[in-house]
Amino acid sequence: MELFFFLNPNEETFHCIFIFPKGSSKKQPMFQRISLLIILFFSFKTNRAQVKKLTAETTIQQVTVYSSGARVERTASVNIQTGRSEIIFAGLSNQLDQQTVQLKADANITLLSVQATKDFLTAGKIDQEVKDFMDRMNSLQDKFNMDNKLLDVYKNEEAMLIKNQEIGGQAGVKTTELKEALDFQKARLTDVYGKELEIQKRLKSEGQEMDKYIAQLREISKKKDSISYIVTALVDNKETRTVNFQLLYNVKDAGWYPTYDIRVSEITAPLNVVMNANVFQRSGESWKNISLQLSTGSPNDNATPTNLEPWPLGFYDPSVSVRTQGTRGEISGRVTNEKGEPINGAFVTIKASGKSTVTDVNGFFKMQSTTYGGVMDISYVGYEPKEIALRPGYFSIALKENVQALNEVVVIGYTSAKKSGADEEAPVANRKMVQSLQFTAVSTPYQPTTTVYKIDDKYTLETDGKTTTIGIKQLAIPAQYDYYVAPKADPTAFLTAKLVNWQDYDLQSGEASLYFEGAYLGKTYLDLSTTTDTLSISLGKDNGIKIYRKLIKEYSTKKFIGGNRTDSRQYEISVRNNKHDSVNITVVDQFPVSVTKEITVDDMKAANAQIDKDSGIVSWVITLAPGQEIKLAIGFSVKYPKDRKVVLE
Repeated sequence: MELFFFLNPNEETFHCIFIFPKGSSKKQPMFQRISLLIILFFSFKTNRAQVKKLTAETTIQQVTVYSSGARVERTASVNIQTGRSEIIFAGLSNQLDQQTVQLKADANITLLSVQATKDFLTAGKIDQEVKDFMDRMNSLQDKFNMDNKLLDVYKNEEAMLIKNQEIGGQAGVKTTELKEALDFQKARLTDVYGKELEIQKRLKSEGQEMDKYIAQLREISKKKDSISYIVTALVDNKETRTVNFQLLYNVKDAGWYPTYDIRVSEITAPLNVVMNANVFQRSGESWKNISLQLSTGSPNDNATPTNLEPWPLGFYDPSVSVRTQGTRGEISGRVTNEKGEPINGAFVTIKASGKSTVTDVNGFFKMQSTTYGGVMDISYVGYEPKEIALRPGYFSIALKENVQALNEVVVIGYTSAKKSGADEEAPVANRKMVQSLQFTAVSTPYQPTTTVYKIDDKYTLETDGKTTTIGIKQLAIPAQYDYYVAPKADPTAFLTAKLVNWQDYDLQSGEASLYFEGAYLGKTYLDLSTTTDTLSISLGKDNGIKIYRKLIKEYSTKKFIGGNRTDSRQYEISVRNNKHDSVNITVVDQFPVSVTKEITVDDMKAANAQIDKDSGIVSWVITLAPGQEIKLAIGFSVKYPKDRKVVLE
């Protein structure tokens, strides 16, 4: 008797066949029972015991880019048979956030498990490559250090030979001895100079080789960062069919930020505002011909509200040092390199108070309740630090790269860090290169907590850190143009545009470039955190408005009465409109405000002006026709003890 087993691939069952030799009996009871048991044992289904492994070829269909991070949507079609299958989605972003992975299917299948892991086979190869490279690099570094020491030895010998040229003392030396000494010194110095030249050539060659190693180390670091993720899904299917999968996950090294071009052709025309979206990504995967959405939200934001803690109120302790005095408010700005690329993580420090902050992924910073009048220090690894005098407003700061310092950081960091310096350590926005501006149709679907800009055109974004600038809005916004001038501080008129109901235009806070009558005025920051209905934008100085403030001497006197002195001052402010259109101007001046009872301010005069008694601010709102000039007057007197001094200028 012979017994054969085979697997039916369609039914996924085992079968057995008995072959009896000629002349044998097939009716033996014991054989019948044994054969029946064997057949029952091997005829079971095996589809539940075996798991089939399938590889899914995915395509990126849509990406939603947040202010920090992005949401990637991939699709794949997989032919799945009945039973359990392990589906592998390979070649995914090295910046994948494992907690955000979701898998959807258009079929009635059971998803048993989903897990995301790194491709450790690739990681092992790169680790070995790094180890071999580091061994070669350390050997070169040792050789470089040894040659430096050897060069010092020959330099010291050269110095000793030159120093010992005076021989013989007062007694002198014989001619033969002198000749022998000079010959020895000549021969030895020649040999020393030759050795020094040889070592210097080696050091130069080793330095060039070290530069190549530094560049290669950066490339290897990029490879190490580019180890892709694999998502493995275990599913159970009851029928053979083609299943369409949708794989979604978040990546970290991507984002977008808005910038604006604000143009004013003339003060009677609407404000022309172009909103640009600057999109960048270094996720380790190319986004080719994808649908793109831009969201103002961020998945990294804290979703939990902050609870207020108890506020203990105690008495003032004079032994505690008082904060630096001065005007308090807010400063903001952006830190970039000389190419205009933003620097993430740059330290911004107020020297007087020690208060500091760091720039975000797009190079922006903001400091609340700071003190003006001091010095602000900006620093970042691999760049030369910069100090800037504090003042209210927005700063645009460019740091100069320090190549020597950057190379030193790289060399020191060989055994402790895989990369360093602004170009390697900072997120992708630091390495951006702005491409040409593109305008496209955009729809804006509203969501409860965020605004989403849906780009109608398809885009390709490579994982190279370059920034693609997309013009997503071009608006003509009605504006009220006014001029502001405080001639006591600055005899220049500043043009401002006031936007009413600015919330209707779905704008976001961002840096803005200003243009007035075709001339570039500089940059400002469009801060939309205000809760008022009117947004005021400063458009810079306008030389078409002339202002002059002078002291009228005949009305300015000094009188002494008893133990007091009375100073009377009167000023004239001339404002002239040299433009071709009528303009509205707010002129601001001030009365002094006494902070002690020994000083009194009287006879305050400012015809047709609004006066704030608490601050002493005086303001006129005037309208000037083309070529019209108006003169305003402000006067006051101050009484104080004659043996004391009061500064009234």
